[in-house]
Amino acid sequence: MKLLFEIRFSYLGKSGWKSEASKDPALLFAPDRMAYRFELFKKITLPSLADQTDDDFDVLILISDIMPQDQKDELLSLCHSFLGPERTKILEYGPFKAGRLFRNYIRDSYAAHPYVAQVVLDDDDAVSADFVEICKIEAAKLAATDYDADQGRFLSFMRGYSLLVQDGELKNLSPKNSPYVNLGLTLVAPPDTSKNPFLVSHLAIADRHPGTIVSTLRPFYLRTVHEFNDSRTPHKKQWLSEEQIAEIEHYFPFLIDHFGEIPNEEEGVMKVVRRRR
Repeated sequence: MKLLFEIRFSYLGKSGWKSEASKDPALLFAPDRMAYRFELFKKITLPSLADQTDDDFDVLILISDIMPQDQKDELLSLCHSFLGPERTKILEYGPFKAGRLFRNYIRDSYAAHPYVAQVVLDDDDAVSADFVEICKIEAAKLAATDYDADQGRFLSFMRGYSLLVQDGELKNLSPKNSPYVNLGLTLVAPPDTSKNPFLVSHLAIADRHPGTIVSTLRPFYLRTVHEFNDSRTPHKKQWLSEEQIAEIEHYFPFLIDHFGEIPNEEEGVMKVVRRRR
């Protein structure tokens, strides 16, 4: 099973994104805005991909053909540093529907694979360190079934956390539990499918497409909450304690760089807890 992450990075096109910056190149590529996007990308998204227990995956990053060259260079440098050039595919296009561009590229570039797992990932979000490993297992199950006579099926990982970011620093986490949320949303289909995760409303997937929900008590993703979020989805404010953050660190190892680590001996058992930096 070939697994692909699909990321839009400040793409000026039609992709369901409704912020003011999505319509105005001057705002979209403003140095201050892009510096913030790059900071989140290298603190959150890229470390989560670099930490994967199964590193056999590709990352398709859709960018605008009018992105300034210095920003293109920085993006490529970051991706190569964290992932290497062999797994990084930069797709540079003019304004168009993001889903169609991803769909056409996959159809042309991955035709040798019977099935492909296409995973949605925003450029400021993260997946758990074992996401690729587990997603492939679940995707293989879907590929082996034909209950709906439909070769394009969606896979939803519903449990994760919202990650609060303020002034560029990671502050705290709160639980998030939503079926068919776009975080880690995966389409399992042959490479020539007419479907793409960016061509559907994730809120309507259960009504319009076959799919499977992976509902467990463990997390699979982090969604950042910050002042420049492009979507305004409401978030719970049930913030985790330091001990609770420590318990999920092995799913998201990069968090230790932001929350710190101190040993604490409790009832004879060494335990990791978090300390704010």
